[in-house]
Amino acid sequence: MLSAATDRGSVATPMPTPARRAAFAILLRVETQASFASELLHGELTERLTERDAALGTELVLGTLRWQATLDFIARSFAAGKWERFDPEVRVALRLGLYQQRFLSRIPAAAAVDEAVELVKSAGKTSAAGLVNAVLRKAGPVELATLRPADMDEVEWASIETSHPRWLLERWWQRWGAKQALALARANNQPPVTFVRANSITTMEELAQALLREAVETSPGHLLRSALAVRSGSVTRGESYRRGAVVIQDEASQLVPYLLDVQAGQRVLDVCAAPGNKTGLLAQWAGPSGLVIACDLHLHRLRQLLAPPSPANIHRTVLDGEQPLPFRAAFDRVLVDAPCSGTGTLRRNPELKWRLKPSDIPRMAETQGRLLHSAAAALQPAGRLVYSTCSLEWEENQGVVERFLKTHPEFRLLPLREDAARLRPFLRPDAERLLAADVLETSPAREAADGFFAAILIKKA
Repeated sequence: MLSAATDRGSVATPMPTPARRAAFAILLRVETQASFASELLHGELTERLTERDAALGTELVLGTLRWQATLDFIARSFAAGKWERFDPEVRVALRLGLYQQRFLSRIPAAAAVDEAVELVKSAGKTSAAGLVNAVLRKAGPVELATLRPADMDEVEWASIETSHPRWLLERWWQRWGAKQALALARANNQPPVTFVRANSITTMEELAQALLREAVETSPGHLLRSALAVRSGSVTRGESYRRGAVVIQDEASQLVPYLLDVQAGQRVLDVCAAPGNKTGLLAQWAGPSGLVIACDLHLHRLRQLLAPPSPANIHRTVLDGEQPLPFRAAFDRVLVDAPCSGTGTLRRNPELKWRLKPSDIPRMAETQGRLLHSAAAALQPAGRLVYSTCSLEWEENQGVVERFLKTHPEFRLLPLREDAARLRPFLRPDAERLLAADVLETSPAREAADGFFAAILIKKA
């Protein structure tokens, strides 16, 4: 039996609870419309749920997506070869039922089966109710290891046990070895800690007290002195979040803007700004006398960027960052937080595992190279450019930087260790290891933070 998580406050019921109905609807949209679970979990499908139901719904959605390959393998083993022909509603109900049976210890197995059957019926697939009932009652209690075919190789079985696509696990296996690859895959299946920061000059002590008054308990972060880890409570349901005083942002993501060394009064260009979490920090540091140009390809993303109160020194611009930018070399600092495969954020966005293809990584690397080339022209001599991604893949990270430096001799890499004395006051002791490298690299398996890459590039005077 797979290890079990705790389902807080769940009760057996013959009909699906609001949390399970919401989870089913969200998983179905993720399956059929390529929607993002994180967005749907904060949308209309969950806005009327109680805090307890919202927490359970989040657990059901993200847990089912994290373990999807394992759940599919189990269900397929009892589906008599018909899995690929099942309607999406049937696949989602089976995954959701199996996840509850195998991972949520407080849900009676019979209740998980009955609710899955009712969800299928409510989706108009009454004819599949018997099949769902039969598969779940057989598959729920089975030991996973007993289902392994005798001829299945080690990597394939590991991809099922850790619920990762074989091609992705295999590339990590070849790069770091089996031990590190498996540690990363297992870390990806653990719910991440939520980190927050102040969206103003408010001290972290003041923010912690404000959140505590809203029944949100926090503790100091692991990497940054300016980050708080949420231990209990819902940040998004509090007044501090609604009025924009607090921002939810992983520690590794918060760390990237510090590499830019933005000073008051400077001009800063954020080439790929949305959703704006890093932009907000840049604006704080640039101050009223500075200027931040926040760019994105899509107008609707810029409109959503930085919920009120939005700093007055941020100006939004719609543009295609892969094309020559409409700016002269007038910026003191440039951030290229490039779109990427997102393999460093699979804990938060587990559906990415099932959407990514091997061809996406070199394609993304080409896009990232063009973005970096365009942005470089907007940086003035002696300026600082930071290139970052939330990817773990060499092609998108070191590979992009190496190609850029070969074709742009006017730039040099500033090793992180040479900037360590400036950065150290912002960091906690646990982050000291990061400062010994040439570039920033974090990993869910090592720092318990999202996987980020960042390189500091200096334009020669």
